[in-house]
Amino acid sequence: MEKASKVMYSIANIFNWIIAILAVAGIVVSILTMTNVIKLEDAGQVGGLAVGTGSLVYSIILLLFAIVAIALVRIAKSKGSSKGWDILFIVIGVLEANVFYVLGGIFGVVARR
Repeated sequence: MEKASKVMYSIANIFNWIIAILAVAGIVVSILTMTNVIKLEDAGQVGGLAVGTGSLVYSIILLLFAIVAIALVRIAKSKGSSKGWDILFIVIGVLEANVFYVLGGIFGVVARR
């Protein structure tokens, strides 16, 4: 079960890197929308500034969550995983809706029972 837990954390970490890259792209697109470099014809009555600001805030929060999760996985791998780390990753998995963190945490808790 310990090996399965580590594999799940590695897969979850790969997805977090993808999310971080997409969040950076979202930040760039949001800034371009706010400066009217990208025109939004489908925005209706909502202007580009409102759409750009909302997506900018969302992208920044998404990027921060991904970076924190990646950093915590690296710390847990360097110090050696424990039951506390596994429970933390279950909570992070629920907050991020990342099933691989949840499964890795469950496998880790079961392995340390």
